This record gives sequence, structure tokens and C-alpha cells, in this order.
Amino acid sequence: MVFPLSQDTVVALQALSTFAAGRSHDIDLVVTVETDDSTPGASFNVNQENNLLHQSKEIETMEILSLQVSAEGRGLALIQLNVFYNIRSDGMMMMMMRRGRRNAEDHEAFHLYVELFDHEMNSAQLLICSSLSESLSESLSESLGVNSTGMVLLEVGLLSGFALKQNGLQTDDLIKKVETQPGKVILYLDSMTTEEKCFTIPLVLEYKVGKVQEANVVIYSYYEPRQRTVRTYRSEWRGNMSTCSLCGEDCDQCRPKETYDGSVFSSNGHNLLMSSSYPALLLLLFITIFSV
Repeated sequence: MVFPLSQDTVVALQALSTFAAGRSHDIDLVVTVETDDSTPGASFNVNQENNLLHQSKEIETMEILSLQVSAEGRGLALIQLNVFYNIRSDGMMMMMMRRGRRNAEDHEAFHLYVELFDHEMNSAQLLICSSLSESLSESLSESLGVNSTGMVLLEVGLLSGFALKQNGLQTDDLIKKVETQPGKVILYLDSMTTEEKCFTIPLVLEYKVGKVQEANVVIYSYYEPRQRTVRTYRSEWRGNMSTCSLCGEDCDQCRPKETYDGSVFSSNGHNLLMSSSYPALLLLLFITIFSV
């Protein structure tokens, strides 16, 4: 297949051909870069020993920069100028990133309320209410023209010993997915607005634990995780409950029971001793016969 060459391609190929044809093994070239003010310029020496090395120098300037480039000597060299600058941008992405970073640092992105109801020993309910903060809502409205977020993740840490009740949470228009991990439940929410949304998470006790520590609830934007809010919750009476209170009086139900070495007793109930216990067995038989 043959592709037609554009004028730019032809010029570029001619330039490369001229460069390759005119290249000499005897290179001794000095390239000088000068400015029109007091800013120091740059000077580069290209010779046979360093002609394949990349040489660079940074030139600082205040506002306006005017450069004059000159070359003296024999050979060919390629000079490239890279300019880095900062400008005020009203672009959507720039504004969103700047405002999102400021909101994440100075304000909480979401309102978050957490309350635990655990009056029963073997079950509990966790009430979580959340909404988009006014500051983040204003930022989204100014930068994107919307008043809601994209997908939001609600990570609910569970108290030790608890798990999500089976079929306790169902997906709907807001809750798109429910994911369970050891000690954690993750809700994938479609979006969040300034209108408060509440969730009741039913929990069941899988195993008893004393001195239960607090747990965290985190809500954050899926596409901008720095936009987050964290709350902690705890059970007062479970946190103050000692381990022995779960093991009966004096912790008698939690103590290991006495066991006997299986090498002493056989499965049919007769006393058996290993070969190393033969002297003890003979002594026992002697005492029995003597007493009779």
C-alpha cells in the first residue's frame, strides 16, 4: 500500500537527508545562546567526543525573554528550546482540581452522622446519615455546573465480633452494590447531593468479644478520594465489658479442661504403659500381689 506524502513530510525528509549527507567525523562547534538583559546565557561546545551527548542549561527570566542563538565552527547540531510557564486558567479540569484540593484540605467534603443501637447482646443496628457539604456542592456547581457527585463509597468498619446480617442490605437506585470484607461493609452509592440520605445496617454477633474497640466509617468520592469524611463510633458497654463476663463466673468456662496423655490409656479402657514404663508396671503388679 502506497501513502501519498504531504508537503511537510517531504520537507522533513529533505532536511534529514541533508543532515545525514553533511555530517562529518571532524566536528568542532560552539553554540552560544545570549539574552538581551542581564540574565546569564549559555554556551555549548560540540566536538567529536561529545557529539552524541545531550547538553542542556536552564535560563531564568522574569517576564519577557529574548534569545539570540549563534554557532561557530564545523559540524551540525540540533538545538531545542523548552519553555515552562504558569498561567491563570479557567479551564474545567484545572478549576476542579484546584477547588477540590482546597476543599479537601480546608473543609469536610460530606456531612456524616453515625449512631449505634446495640441494646441486645447478639444483634445491633448502625444508623448512618450523610449528605454532600455545601462547600463541595458550590464548588461542583461552579466548576462543572452540577450539584451532585459521581460515585461515592461508604466504607463501614464493624465492631469486633459483628458481621452484616444476611440479606440485610438490598441494592436500589442509590445503593448500586454491597460488598462485604472481613470486619468491613462497603456500599457503592450512585451519587450524593446536599439532601441527606440515611441507611440502617443490621448486624449480628458472630462471636463474643470483650473490651471492644471503636470502629471507623468513611465516605469519599470514588473519582477524588481526597474528598472524604471520617467518623468513629463505639459501644460503651461492650468496650467496658471484661472477657470474664463472657465466660461464666470466675471465667470457669474459658479455662482449658484437664486432659490425660493418650499413651497411658488404650481404647478398650485397660491401662497401658509405653515400653519405657515397664519398671513402673512391674512395681504396680508386685504391690498388688503382695497386698493380696
